[in-house]
Amino acid sequence: MVEKSDNIVRFDVGGTKFATLKKTFPQGTLFYSWFCSFTQKIPFCQEDHGVYFVDRDPFSFGVILNYFRLRHSNQLWEACLPKDPDRLAMLTQEAEYFRLEQLREQAICLLQSCSDKSDTAYVNEVLSKSASCPQGFKHILSS
Repeated sequence: MVEKSDNIVRFDVGGTKFATLKKTFPQGTLFYSWFCSFTQKIPFCQEDHGVYFVDRDPFSFGVILNYFRLRHSNQLWEACLPKDPDRLAMLTQEAEYFRLEQLREQAICLLQSCSDKSDTAYVNEVLSKSASCPQGFKHILSS
């Protein structure tokens, strides 16, 4: 099925271009209320050709869009979280700004556990705290 261009939202976040389908935004999020139900005023400037300028961190915004996309397709959304503690710290702030409590809490959990862990232990820690995959990484690999 081909999506109409009016079903696509385009963003310029700190100079980085993003686009996603409106149906990717879950009900109950600010993004849904801004771009789908129009129950709240969109707080971003609209540039030429309908692109919304968002003066936020582009890396974190990409993670947020991937969070929405993975949740929309019922995939393991925790996979989109960065491993770098600095990126996680920034993501906690951006998730708070956009009122994405679940994403913020998971990022905080990871941030607290990322010191003194190897990559495998780190991933296992992430997944063990995940509601969608509490069995950990080994379970996913063996499936």
